[in-house]
Amino acid sequence: MTPRGHAIAFRIWQYCQPLGWDCTRREIADALGLHVGTVASVVAEKEWDARLRAPIRKRHGRESADWTLYFDNAVDGYSNREAMAQVTGAVL
Repeated sequence: MTPRGHAIAFRIWQYCQPLGWDCTRREIADALGLHVGTVASVVAEKEWDARLRAPIRKRHGRESADWTLYFDNAVDGYSNREAMAQVTGAVL
């Protein structure tokens, strides 16, 4: 690892240690003003992957709760538009 890589590794360690490593690569990159690819490379090189929290993955841009609402409404015969109106009490 280059001296620059070691310096970045120290900054990552310095940021994550007080948090108990309860952060994602994206959160580290945002906090330190680095590219997420740089953080991922250094974390992989230092074998810190298992310490970090895994990112929450979205499927097709929807949260799991949205899929549940969609499925429940499909079974009940409602459209998403009608379901959202029912949930929010709004007229759509």
